Amino acid sequence: MRKTLDIARHELRLIFIDRSIWVNLVVVPILISFAVGLATGVFMDTGIGTADATLLVDVFNSDTGPEGAALLTRVAAINDDIVLCPQENDADDRCQLGDQTLTTELAQDRLIEQTSLAMIRIPGSFSDDLENGDEARLVYRSNNNTVAPSYILQALQAAVQQIGGAQAAAIVGMDVANGLDFLRFRSVVDRKAFSASIHDSAAAAWENPPARVDTVISQSAGAVLSGGGFNQSIPGIASMYVMMIVFPAAAVLIRERKQGTFQRLLSMPVRRGELLGGKLSGRFVVGMIEYAIIFAFGALLGVRYGGAPVALLLLMASFVLCITALTLLLTTFLKNEQQAQSVALFLALTLAPLGGAWWPLSIVPEWMRTIGHLSPVAWVMDGFNALIYTAAGFEAVVVPIAVLLGMTALFFGLGVARFRFE
Repeated sequence: MRKTLDIARHELRLIFIDRSIWVNLVVVPILISFAVGLATGVFMDTGIGTADATLLVDVFNSDTGPEGAALLTRVAAINDDIVLCPQENDADDRCQLGDQTLTTELAQDRLIEQTSLAMIRIPGSFSDDLENGDEARLVYRSNNNTVAPSYILQALQAAVQQIGGAQAAAIVGMDVANGLDFLRFRSVVDRKAFSASIHDSAAAAWENPPARVDTVISQSAGAVLSGGGFNQSIPGIASMYVMMIVFPAAAVLIRERKQGTFQRLLSMPVRRGELLGGKLSGRFVVGMIEYAIIFAFGALLGVRYGGAPVALLLLMASFVLCITALTLLLTTFLKNEQQAQSVALFLALTLAPLGGAWWPLSIVPEWMRTIGHLSPVAWVMDGFNALIYTAAGFEAVVVPIAVLLGMTALFFGLGVARFRFE
């Protein structure tokens, strides 16, 4: 172990003897994380992916009965941020229609351009279908590349549930009334009035339900969730630069093997495992230093990392170990330093966005999130997000850490089996 540590210290001296390392270790990552954090914060402030934004929804209501209009009224009441277009347009053109008349083609273009975030089409038979107890269908379309439409869909589903529940109550009430021998209606008008009274009573009950859930998002004392877009950029850019700092070790290993450095060192009383362990340990330490520097900068910007520092440290260490093991494995497939440098840069710039280092994976389609989790970055970002955004404890990072350590074992095992010192 002592020889491994001596080799690691020597490796660190070689790394830091070049003063330009501080540019890539400190200056550039801090500048990029700051710029990306500002950009991400602006992105968040526009409301994309938040529940506080103005959500433009294009509406086509062909229903001539009362239920279509009632549905839209309930949708708007459930979420005040929803603006139904063109019904709720005003002199300031909040629907951003200009002089245009809303058509199906224009609505489709507005969805693609994200001017509007969803479209609702109510068929002409909507009220009749509800009254007759038939299946009433709506058409809902949204832009899947944004998070905001989920809030619109939630409001629409809640409104449909309310209207459907009131209509179901009327149907069930009339079925019960039909089975009561003592209850007779003098005319069809009285019968409809009785059904309408049941419907109205049920609808009123939906306005003030006897049971409701009040949701409060809580967090542990001292874990103030702040930092805006830096909550995403600090851990994301830090993870990317860990890769950019550790991956170049592949070029170093290839160079020292070609120059005969390994052979000379092995002629001394040093075992191969101690030699390789020392070389990789040096890069592991640099990777942890990278995390420490950028996370300290994030703390100055207001980012809070939750109340589980041990979980945070273990998550960082697991990721750096994984990238170090992957570097060893890569070395066995590369022939020269030029290849190693190119592949290192390519991998860092590919695995980072794929795993959600540049933007949250929550804004991409499900199939991209699945592919993204082939990258170690996705797993470490899952852990960071749990600690930063929800102030979770150690239990929230158990799975990410286990996956990263599993990747580490796989990469390291294959790397050691394939690595050659000559």
